[in-house]
Amino acid sequence: MADDFENPTEPKSRERIVQRLDKMVASGRVTETEAARLRAAAEPDQFDEAVRSIRVRHAGVRLDAAVESGEMTQEEADGYLTRLKQGEHPRGLRSHLGMLRRKSRS
Repeated sequence: MADDFENPTEPKSRERIVQRLDKMVASGRVTETEAARLRAAAEPDQFDEAVRSIRVRHAGVRLDAAVESGEMTQEEADGYLTRLKQGEHPRGLRSHLGMLRRKSRS
């Protein structure tokens, strides 16, 4: 199932992401460097790698906070980051990271 491992970004989704990059940069979700990398991605694999690196950065912040607060161990956090770096982005992992984000906002 493409949703579970190395989920390639569909062409329409790539277009939508590129169209929204200025807003994403303005909101702080994406850096200028990341936006430039996404815009310059000539091949789908390059685009997906750029998206993956953004996911890893976002997850790293949440995971660091979870380790610091005692919600998980460093080993668990490292395991999640390894999975993301390898291109895995399963629904369960997204859900867990989303819960960490909601807790950090409380």
